[in-house]
Amino acid sequence: MAWPTAPLLLGSCGSPICCRRLLLLLLSLGWMPLLQVQATKTGQEAALLRAELTGTPDLASFPAGLSLDLTCGDVSGLSMKRAQELAVAVRQKNITLQVNQLRCLARRLPKYLTNEELDALPLDLLLFLNPVMFPGQRACAHFFSLISKANVDLLPQRSLERQRLLPAALECQGVHSFQVSEADVQALGGLACDLPGKFVAKSSQVLLPRLAGCRGPLNQGQEEAVREALRSGQSPYGPPLKWSVSTLDALQGLLAVLDESIVHSIPKDVIAEWLQHISRGPSWLGPELTAMLPRFRRDTEEKACPPGREPQEVDENLIFYQNWELEACVDGAMLATQMDLVNEIPFTYEQLNIFKHKLDKTYPQGYPESLIQQLGHFFRYISPEDIRQWNVTSPETVKTLLKVTKGQKMDAQAIALVACYLRGGGILDQDIVKALDDIPLTYLCDIGPQNLHSIPSSVLRLVKPQDLSECSQRHLGILYEKACLAFQNVSSQEYFEKIRTFLGGASAEDLRALSQQNVSMDLATFKKLQMDALLGLTVPEVQKLLGPHIVGLKTEEDKSPVRDWIFRQRQEELDRLGLGLQGGIPSGYLVLDLNVREAFSSGAPFLGPRFVLAWIPALLPALILS
Repeated sequence: MAWPTAPLLLGSCGSPICCRRLLLLLLSLGWMPLLQVQATKTGQEAALLRAELTGTPDLASFPAGLSLDLTCGDVSGLSMKRAQELAVAVRQKNITLQVNQLRCLARRLPKYLTNEELDALPLDLLLFLNPVMFPGQRACAHFFSLISKANVDLLPQRSLERQRLLPAALECQGVHSFQVSEADVQALGGLACDLPGKFVAKSSQVLLPRLAGCRGPLNQGQEEAVREALRSGQSPYGPPLKWSVSTLDALQGLLAVLDESIVHSIPKDVIAEWLQHISRGPSWLGPELTAMLPRFRRDTEEKACPPGREPQEVDENLIFYQNWELEACVDGAMLATQMDLVNEIPFTYEQLNIFKHKLDKTYPQGYPESLIQQLGHFFRYISPEDIRQWNVTSPETVKTLLKVTKGQKMDAQAIALVACYLRGGGILDQDIVKALDDIPLTYLCDIGPQNLHSIPSSVLRLVKPQDLSECSQRHLGILYEKACLAFQNVSSQEYFEKIRTFLGGASAEDLRALSQQNVSMDLATFKKLQMDALLGLTVPEVQKLLGPHIVGLKTEEDKSPVRDWIFRQRQEELDRLGLGLQGGIPSGYLVLDLNVREAFSSGAPFLGPRFVLAWIPALLPALILS
């Protein structure tokens, strides 16, 4: 018969007397030495592993599946080669290391690792390597293909290691805008959970399913972008009105960011069925989602307004209404006519949120301008998504609401308001411009191109490069022309500093003229130039345009748009720069410019702006055969 283990026997003692008797029995049976061995096993294994590290080079004797008791002091005494051997053994033997141990071991690895050497290391260890160790598209692509399989959540979101991984991964993928593809998301792996809200807004179809499974909470920018995508129906899940039980299951972590307006839009029978469906508590239902459940349950409860409780006007008595009474009894049309009283009475944030919900139900297509003019401080509770549905034509309305935003961290609302006003044909006067002096001018990208000409020149002096990051090429072209006129009377050096922000709309001819003025354009500005304009520049023109910054082309030669420009230049001209740039057109090749519509008057398909044919290898045999 098999004997139970000593820990089991000791754990079954019912009293101190029983335990003492049991210990005497174990001692008489020879069990005490076994207990001593178990108590010292961990310490012996740790000593053995340290001896293996500092002694013999063979680490194959490591026991599998252990938690290695290793300090940074132990690792710091190892050579780089020995540290690499240890890392390989950790993966082969499936040895568990803590975060601080992984970090210390990563610091002792060689600075240059081949793809084969990377493949032999523990995946989680790679999180602590600096991406700059893997220059070039092939090396970085292989590195991040491994990172995508690692547990990124080992790193805190604000840690240096995690913050440097995402920009490097995007650069490696060739992502230079806020648009990512499904392939990009798959390549990023867990790093996709860190993509800012602008990426979510532009790529909600591919990003939301990934964010739904992220372990950590979303930041404020991500939450706002997710809510807008879900509310508008511009997501893989469709509009909330058509959601089903399976949709709510699929949303997972995104349920925690839903606001009242979205919850109220979900069919009540779907919510009721889903609440019954999750009554046993699925494994992914964490504390944040558990806190959401009362909101869903309240939405399924329809209560009628008690007799005599329906108010005829907004007064202090409403403060003492329960929330469900406000929801059942208050009329949205009454609120719209008495917004001045809503702003005067000290309602709670939750009560004001209920009032907003009543107004939203009364005006589902957006508030009328008569109500917008009277919003006052209630404007603080309006989201940018709501504002985009408005039709604002009065400059006085804009000025009044902009005053409300001062000091309230409401840049997004202010931008949405001005964009709404300009889309309706409004003109920015000096008072509005002054009210916007500390607000990012990203609203310029939302204005219809036909209305950009109404922007006063004084606005252009406030524009920063990031304000135009989402502008279309047509917007940039118009703003560039307007900036040229606005700054035409300043000196040449000052002119370049003023015009720099708008150069994304400059033509090749404008850039050629600029290259004659010794402007010394920095590489960041060069990379933001319009692609067609940049590709039209010759090597000497780019050399004059960049000046001393020309050396920066070497570090960017594998990345767009520098790579695309290099492909269009003759290699012999690139060689004259002395930078070692490779990838140009070799001597003996003929470059045919087929961007001539007359050559295709018969309707043949257009082959592209510049089509390269191998002159000797391709054409010579054809000539001989003829």
